[in-house]
Amino acid sequence: MIDHYQAFLEAPCRDGFLKLQEEVQADADYCAVGSFVDHLADLCQRGCYEQMFEQTELMPFGWVASPSAHLYASIAAQQMGCADDAELERFVTESLLHGLLETGDGSANNPYQVTYLSDRQDLLAYFSASVEKQHLVRSPQGMLDVITTTTGDQLCFLLGDLVASARLEDRVKLGTSPAHPRLASKRLAACSPRRVW
Repeated sequence: MIDHYQAFLEAPCRDGFLKLQEEVQADADYCAVGSFVDHLADLCQRGCYEQMFEQTELMPFGWVASPSAHLYASIAAQQMGCADDAELERFVTESLLHGLLETGDGSANNPYQVTYLSDRQDLLAYFSASVEKQHLVRSPQGMLDVITTTTGDQLCFLLGDLVASARLEDRVKLGTSPAHPRLASKRLAACSPRRVW
């Protein structure tokens, strides 16, 4: 299983990312809702960096495709004085964001194909976009999450089976959690909690 992950990181491309998504979604530890990321966000907010570091060191394979999980791993490593690990995790975060961007263009005909519900927040943060309104639409491709930003742009995310596997339709709605990373371009440059939030 780790082969698709390594292959994608060595040569990031759309097909490689889609293969990684498929492998991750078949893993026993896969959770579309975001329990692992939510846990890391909570630890980060409370300043429990040692626990964060331990958790990310033991990251289940079901979470290796999450930009958020790797961003938190970078923050934890930086706080623990492991600069090389932090730099590697920033690289992985950026690679996964680019992988997500390669899955579509955000239009209704070519939506971004998310692996986890948290991916939508990662991409919105990457674009520095804020949500004005949001609704779910059934399409021939599957369930779409259609988001209108405060600047009037519309972004579409293909949820596929995520809504069914999440079993929590209210989790599909994007909240404005202060724990979720913002402004990817800045946060990737220097992972410091003071600069991320």
